[in-house]
Amino acid sequence: MNMQLEKMKQKEEFERRKRMAEEKHREWMQKKREEERRERERKLSREMAEKATRELEKMQLQEKAEVKYNEWLKKKRAEESEKKKKEKEKEKERQAELQEKKERAEKIFNEWLRSARNKPRPVLNGYAFPHGQSTGRPDGNSYPVPTYCNPIPWKPVHVPPPKEESVLTTKNSKKPVSCRSHKYSPAVICKPKNNLCVGPLHRK
Repeated sequence: MNMQLEKMKQKEEFERRKRMAEEKHREWMQKKREEERRERERKLSREMAEKATRELEKMQLQEKAEVKYNEWLKKKRAEESEKKKKEKEKEKERQAELQEKKERAEKIFNEWLRSARNKPRPVLNGYAFPHGQSTGRPDGNSYPVPTYCNPIPWKPVHVPPPKEESVLTTKNSKKPVSCRSHKYSPAVICKPKNNLCVGPLHRK
């Protein structure tokens, strides 16, 4: 009986310890699963926070880029507007200068035209119009009045006739060389019909 009681006690103790071990194992597993769940939640929240931070930084960078782009675009448009304004001013100045030159030219031309109309006409008793009748070309037109007359009369230039060259002969040699003689015709001096020569040339 005592042995049976002892065995029963041992069995009950074993069963109790087994239940306690199983209970502790369940508690540990539950605790472990809870920790893993919390770790996953922390990791997910951390990733979400990092993602939100990146999105926020990206948005901030994009806003800064848009602000800078808008500033650059505004500056560029202002520069283009200033450039167009300067070009318009230059074109306006050029047109005004051209108009001024045109008016000045027209004024000078009108003054010249008015003075030309008021100038006296040339007298017909001058060159090629003796006694008012034209002695120019057969078609009735006349030569223009010369603008310059040389006061010194023309004198012919005296050219002496060239001397005849003697024929050169060579001495007898093994290979005789013949030299041709060159004869120059004297220059013909044309005497003027009218005696315009004065001085010593006329006396000669």
